[in-house]
Amino acid sequence: MDSLVLELSHSIKRVDVHPLQRALYSQDLLKIPKFLERFVKHPICVVQPESDEEVKAVLKISRKYKIPVVPRGAATSGYGGAVTIKPCIVVDFTRMSKIEVTGKNAVVESGAVWLEVEKELNRQGLALRVYPSSAPAGTVGGWIAQGGYGIGSLKYGGVGENIEWLEVVDFDGIKKVEGDELRNYVGLFGTTGLILRSCIKLRDNVRIESVAIKTKFAKSIDLLDGAYHGAFVNHKLAKMLGFDEADLLLLSYEGESEKEGDKELGGKVWDNRFNLFKAGREGEVIFTEAILPYETASDFFSRIKIPVEAVFTKDNVVFLGLIPVDSYYRAAMKAIKFIKIAEKFGGRTYATGMLFPHKGLAEFAKDYKKAVDPDSLLNPGKAIEGNSFSRMIKLAEMVL
Repeated sequence: MDSLVLELSHSIKRVDVHPLQRALYSQDLLKIPKFLERFVKHPICVVQPESDEEVKAVLKISRKYKIPVVPRGAATSGYGGAVTIKPCIVVDFTRMSKIEVTGKNAVVESGAVWLEVEKELNRQGLALRVYPSSAPAGTVGGWIAQGGYGIGSLKYGGVGENIEWLEVVDFDGIKKVEGDELRNYVGLFGTTGLILRSCIKLRDNVRIESVAIKTKFAKSIDLLDGAYHGAFVNHKLAKMLGFDEADLLLLSYEGESEKEGDKELGGKVWDNRFNLFKAGREGEVIFTEAILPYETASDFFSRIKIPVEAVFTKDNVVFLGLIPVDSYYRAAMKAIKFIKIAEKFGGRTYATGMLFPHKGLAEFAKDYKKAVDPDSLLNPGKAIEGNSFSRMIKLAEMVL
């Protein structure tokens, strides 16, 4: 592969082949046990493009040598979307992070960090409608590529509903996509094209006021009207986060609210909205997620006995469970069972990535994938295509 690296070095400013870097860039937030590491292949090299032209050059060389490309932001996803399961070129977008505000929209490059975008918008009297709980590190392109819900989704919906258009690049060049065509990119982990930038819808920078209410999950659903953001943590997770051991509902509003509740505690919970992944500091945990319709969310919640957060959105409820690891195998089986229970109540896994392409959530994009990527060089084995990890999970599901 010396010729591939040499050609990349002639076209792209930053190309890294150091063994340590290649090892670091082979995984993301997903913890892979040692007995499964044989399915992970170190990338041939890591590139950090600084312009559209450099990204286009990477894809041109990828097609010439038939070597896959794996896009990467901050690798904060737990679904293995940036794990390298074939020798490949990793495209690290973090040096493409420009932000341009145009009216009530912002055009943001994929490598920009969500919290940095929010700070820049706040200086201009604006704010993001939605952003992920990983905002202090997560990148714009990374969350869009994963898809999903976050802070503000109760009022504004998922990330896909808050995008005017995307500029993406594939082997035929750069294209602008909007409207119904966005579904071929949002949540597909870069398997149909690499996201260069997005036009994101904004809101005015109105102060957020929060209240916390000690209540039961079923009752919390009736208290959501008018809130910008709503999240519920059960007593087990509340204790892990350093609050009283009680079921807590967080309701956050754009501006003042007359909703009765504990404003001081609400402010503390709101200020800790990015700290969920720190809840497992005292011991190793596995995270597992599922999406449920409102109609069956309470039934599902009554079956869950682990620390859990529920994030309310316009259309559904997202549950995030934390499973302590005593044995990786047992914890992984519990994580899979969490999703199996959700499916019994009409739910589904939160995302696909490397773990759940067999669920068929991206089946609609198979023909599109074949058209734009006939050689399957764009993040192969993710979202649409199976792999060794997803096949093992499918077998494990048959046992449960």
